[in-house]
Amino acid sequence: MDAHQISAARLLSQGLVGPPPESPTGSSLSPAGAVVEHLGCVQAQALGGALTSVALRLGADATDGVAAVRAAIDAGEIVRSWTQRGTIHLTTAKDIGWVLSLTGARTMRSTAKRREFFGITDPMLDAAAELAVAALREHGALTREELLEAFAPLGAGDEYGHARYLITSLALQNLIVQAPMIEGKDDMKYVLTADWVPTPTELDAEAALREWMRRFVLSHGPVTIDDATRWTGLPKTQVRNAVRSCVDAGEIVSVRIGEIDHVQAPDLEDRLSEWESAAHETMLLPGFDEIILGYKDRTATLDAEHEKLVVPGGNGMFKNTVVTGTRAQGTWKRSPRKTGPRVIVVAFPGHTVDTAAVESVAADHPAFA
Repeated sequence: MDAHQISAARLLSQGLVGPPPESPTGSSLSPAGAVVEHLGCVQAQALGGALTSVALRLGADATDGVAAVRAAIDAGEIVRSWTQRGTIHLTTAKDIGWVLSLTGARTMRSTAKRREFFGITDPMLDAAAELAVAALREHGALTREELLEAFAPLGAGDEYGHARYLITSLALQNLIVQAPMIEGKDDMKYVLTADWVPTPTELDAEAALREWMRRFVLSHGPVTIDDATRWTGLPKTQVRNAVRSCVDAGEIVSVRIGEIDHVQAPDLEDRLSEWESAAHETMLLPGFDEIILGYKDRTATLDAEHEKLVVPGGNGMFKNTVVTGTRAQGTWKRSPRKTGPRVIVVAFPGHTVDTAAVESVAADHPAFA
């Protein structure tokens, strides 16, 4: 494999090309649950986009699309929480515990000053936990607004920061998690993790990090140690040791592409020889899709000079991307018109996008269902 094939290989690893991903642990999950387990965590600030990202990986024969992903969430397979880097993701319900065992306390420490700024003290968090348990046990799953109503006795105030840090802190402690879906909306309720996840997977810290790195490499490779460190938000030494353990066990392999060391699935190059041509087809990806967000160095898929066109102002809001020929070639959005083209495309300077191909993709795209 050479540097020009990295993006194609990543599209294949992620399940955007080729057969839909299977459960990496052999678990009896729905196809949507298996996709999320394969990816490990799926960036989910924009929940509608995250649902579409999962649906795009269900394979050409999947007809239910986003509805199948919503069903997997309602069935208890997939949950949403602040798993890493202080950012909200989808992950499998059975794995949320060991993921947060790696990252939760670290994120709590990193946000201590923000909690202090908003007057969120440890005794207040303890009281909020008691109120959350009582309300959720009495009423069942609650919307964000309903959960905040339960915190009213705290007198914490109604500023955004108060609400955010009360909820995220309880989620980082794995007391609460987002599930199930709110009917008719791209939003989720809150439940008690212990009630929603009765049989969590139990892993010690070493095994948990090793499993996380195994999944990240298999689902995102080829990747570098810097990619893995950025994705998890964990110290590089820990990440490097876990990756080395996976290499030593033969679960992943080290490869040198150009002048840079990478790791990937042992059979990735064989699969790439079969599916590389398919990776050149046109794709319409949500803004926060893992093919863009899953790497420290995105240049294999998104040229550095175009990154500001995808993330205007560098403010963390990513536009939808048109990927063709394995490269991001422009951004897209749904047309507000009821007739005519479904998609409005803005090609990057110096690039052209085949609008007929875009419209063909949109015809059975989950975002347009």
